[in-house]
Amino acid sequence: MDELKTQDRENTMREIYSILEGGLQREMHKSEYKLVSEWVSGFNLEERATILNMLKELTNKHIRID
Repeated sequence: MDELKTQDRENTMREIYSILEGGLQREMHKSEYKLVSEWVSGFNLEERATILNMLKELTNKHIRID
Protein backbone atom coordinates (compact mmCIF):
# COMPACT_ATOMS: atom_id res chain seq x y z
CA MET A 1 0.00 0.00 0.00
CA ASP A 2 2.78 2.42 0.92
CA GLU A 3 4.56 1.54 -2.31
CA LEU A 4 1.48 2.57 -4.31
CA LYS A 5 1.28 5.87 -2.44
CA THR A 6 4.95 6.53 -3.10
CA GLN A 7 4.59 5.67 -6.79
CA ASP A 8 1.49 7.86 -7.10
CA ARG A 9 3.28 10.78 -5.45
CA GLU A 10 6.27 10.36 -7.78
CA ASN A 11 4.02 10.26 -10.84
CA THR A 12 2.16 13.35 -9.67
CA MET A 13 5.40 15.21 -9.02
CA ARG A 14 6.75 14.34 -12.47
CA GLU A 15 3.54 15.62 -14.01
CA ILE A 16 3.64 18.83 -11.96
CA TYR A 17 7.27 19.43 -12.96
CA SER A 18 6.41 18.78 -16.60
CA ILE A 19 3.50 21.24 -16.53
CA LEU A 20 5.62 23.91 -14.85
CA GLU A 21 8.47 23.44 -17.31
CA GLY A 22 6.04 23.58 -20.23
CA GLY A 23 4.51 26.78 -18.92
CA LEU A 24 7.89 28.31 -18.18
CA GLN A 25 9.23 27.09 -21.52
CA ARG A 26 12.51 26.12 -19.87
CA GLU A 27 13.97 23.49 -17.59
CA MET A 28 13.61 24.15 -13.90
CA HIS A 29 16.69 24.65 -11.71
CA LYS A 30 17.46 22.19 -8.92
CA SER A 31 16.47 24.80 -6.36
CA GLU A 32 13.09 25.20 -8.08
CA TYR A 33 12.51 21.43 -8.07
CA LYS A 34 13.31 21.40 -4.36
CA LEU A 35 10.98 24.31 -3.65
CA VAL A 36 8.06 22.71 -5.53
CA SER A 37 8.73 19.33 -3.91
CA GLU A 38 8.74 20.83 -0.42
CA TRP A 39 5.58 22.82 -1.19
CA VAL A 40 3.68 19.78 -2.47
CA SER A 41 4.99 17.37 0.19
CA GLY A 42 2.45 18.64 2.70
CA PHE A 43 -0.48 17.84 0.42
CA ASN A 44 -2.49 14.64 0.57
CA LEU A 45 -3.49 12.72 -2.58
CA GLU A 46 -6.67 14.71 -3.18
CA GLU A 47 -4.90 18.05 -2.69
CA ARG A 48 -2.11 17.06 -5.10
CA ALA A 49 -4.70 16.08 -7.69
CA THR A 50 -6.45 19.43 -7.26
CA ILE A 51 -3.18 21.36 -7.69
CA LEU A 52 -2.31 19.25 -10.73
CA ASN A 53 -5.67 19.94 -12.35
CA MET A 54 -5.42 23.66 -11.61
CA LEU A 55 -1.96 23.80 -13.20
CA LYS A 56 -3.24 21.95 -16.27
CA GLU A 57 -6.15 24.37 -16.58
CA LEU A 58 -3.89 27.39 -16.18
CA THR A 59 -1.42 26.06 -18.75
CA ASN A 60 -4.18 25.27 -21.24
CA LYS A 61 -5.60 28.79 -20.94
CA HIS A 62 -2.11 30.26 -21.36
CA ILE A 63 -1.50 28.22 -24.51
CA ARG A 64 -4.82 29.33 -26.03
CA ILE A 65 -4.00 33.00 -25.37
CA ASP A 66 -0.57 32.73 -26.98
